[in-house]
Amino acid sequence: MEMLSNFSLILGFDLWHTLISWFGSWITNYGWAIIVFTIALKLVMSPLDIYQRISTKKQQKYNAVMQPELQAIQAKYANDKEKLNQETAKVYKKYNFNVGGMCLSMLITMGLSMVVFFTLYSSLRSFGTEKLYDSYKELDTTYVQTVESESYATLTDDEKATTLKIAIEQKYEDLSKQNSWLWVKNVWKKDTSESQFVEFDDYAKHMGFDETEKTDAKARYDYIVKTIDGEEADANGYYVLIILAVAVSFLTQWLSTKISMPKGQKLNTMNKVMMAVIPITMAILASTSNVVFTLYIIANSVMSAIISTILAYTMKPKGGKEEDVVLPKKNVEVVEYSRNNLNFRNKGEK
Repeated sequence: MEMLSNFSLILGFDLWHTLISWFGSWITNYGWAIIVFTIALKLVMSPLDIYQRISTKKQQKYNAVMQPELQAIQAKYANDKEKLNQETAKVYKKYNFNVGGMCLSMLITMGLSMVVFFTLYSSLRSFGTEKLYDSYKELDTTYVQTVESESYATLTDDEKATTLKIAIEQKYEDLSKQNSWLWVKNVWKKDTSESQFVEFDDYAKHMGFDETEKTDAKARYDYIVKTIDGEEADANGYYVLIILAVAVSFLTQWLSTKISMPKGQKLNTMNKVMMAVIPITMAILASTSNVVFTLYIIANSVMSAIISTILAYTMKPKGGKEEDVVLPKKNVEVVEYSRNNLNFRNKGEK
């Protein structure tokens, strides 16, 4: 994972951090920013996806035409592997079918998609942790600055309590404009029943507090959490996005398989396995990742479904009938002859 994450550091900075921060700077909410970012990223990568789908469709068409000949060859030369390979190569040459080229386009598309997915996963985890610490640190700083201000010292105890409460709530409201999304209180944590705040021990370790600083910081932490959430810490979310990520991933996989599969063909074992494995993988990732990455999973799946549907209709042959595979033209060498080119002699001629 660390090796994949380093891919985004090629230019000397974290590419994903920079891009997502840029989207967040003008959208002003990281939940919506990651959705817009995902749509833009998917559109940028769509030409490669389109090329791969065209290659796959072409491969399926050629396979359907070549299959009878290949099966006949396999039956005839079942015990002669060398001859089988030679005859198979002749069939591929006859139809101008490039196995390597077809596989290469698929491998490039899948490889690039995996690099993007896993580097984003790693990047958003580290970025989310950083934002989580920074967000709470702003609340903690607001607490300290308010208590240490000159005007605060002149207030009565009731006025101090009111002033500090208002200062914390105002700062939290400002942070929420960036870090909340619909029902989710903090997009840098999971959409689960856990608290929206960073765990205190993790924060104290991150800040490097000594024992005295840790005691004072814990008192401030308890006050801030109680001021915002009340006596009991409120849930950051309700597992909605995790369930949605699984459902959308399954539907996208099912739709993509159905669209790409030739009419009348049933799901093979690999298709069935992928339709189970991918949603399960998304469930694990969504339940262990922050909301920002979960939103990326959902938005990416929805965009994949939309692009697949559009391509299915735009690439559909006119009249609903597939075009026949056209054999490559063979170069025929034409040689002209004339009587002057030939020298005939009669048998009796000396």
